Amino acid sequence: MSSGGGYQGGRTRMGTKVFLNVYDLSPANDVLYNIGFGLHHSGVEILGTEYSFASGAGIFEDRPKEAGGAKFRESIELGAFEGGQAEVRTIIGDLRSDFGPDAYNLIRKNCNSFANAFVWALLGRPIPSHVNRLADLGVCCSCLLPKKLLEEAPVGPNAGNNSSSGGGFQAGGSKATMAPAPKAFSGSGATLGSSNSGSTNAGGVGGRLLG
Repeated sequence: MSSGGGYQGGRTRMGTKVFLNVYDLSPANDVLYNIGFGLHHSGVEILGTEYSFASGAGIFEDRPKEAGGAKFRESIELGAFEGGQAEVRTIIGDLRSDFGPDAYNLIRKNCNSFANAFVWALLGRPIPSHVNRLADLGVCCSCLLPKKLLEEAPVGPNAGNNSSSGGGFQAGGSKATMAPAPKAFSGSGATLGSSNSGSTNAGGVGGRLLG
């Protein structure tokens, strides 16, 4: 149990709690999630900050559970990190060489790939396999996808800057967003799992796959 009256960023007497915050990128997740799949973005929350990875930005920080361009689904507690803020910063610094602004690839090195590497460095364990399962399967057919699609992240500070991108949920409303963009799940009342999400669903599956 944490001490003190205020929020401790997940810090307890046993260490600092580490959470994987998982988001939906498509209404199709209402069906896919139940069979162990999904079009997901993810970020790692520790000490009150969420860390993720995107094209053009590399590793970036955001407010927990508020990633622009995606709908929050769940927070998975993964364990407790015995270090503090200085150790977290050191780990992030070490990861920047592998997860730079130009290193993003939708299939081979996406936000879930970063989350897995970060959690492994913090706790010595991987993230749950279902979070990135579609990308793992997509390696087999990545050569069939447009190069531009593979290099653009649907979530992140620069996600709303590509006006030519076809569909998917655009970034908006997040503190990490650098430019205005339409809010996620905007439109005529279409929400995750609703019967009115036909056009949004098509864009989310066809235009954007993973974070």
